Amino acid sequence: MKNKIFLTIAALSMTGAILFAAGNAEQLVLDKCQKCHKVGKFCKHLGKKDAAQWTKVVENMIKKGAKINDEEKKTIATYLAGLKAGAKPICK
Repeated sequence: MKNKIFLTIAALSMTGAILFAAGNAEQLVLDKCQKCHKVGKFCKHLGKKDAAQWTKVVENMIKKGAKINDEEKKTIATYLAGLKAGAKPICK
């Protein structure tokens, strides 16, 4: 019984951590990318680019002056690569 309770609590904690991380990644994209772009600009590319392709996009934005560190670059690329076509809030 104690093991079931522990496993349930652990699973809920893990789910919360994943949702928190996804929410942070979403907010990071909105904060960093909306400084220069309407994020809807990315909509047509969602579900088509993988993390490596999104990393190149972010690296190009860094070359143009975006203030994004290496950890943020990885987070943004991974988040965008994981979105499906039409995903909100990127696609409105």
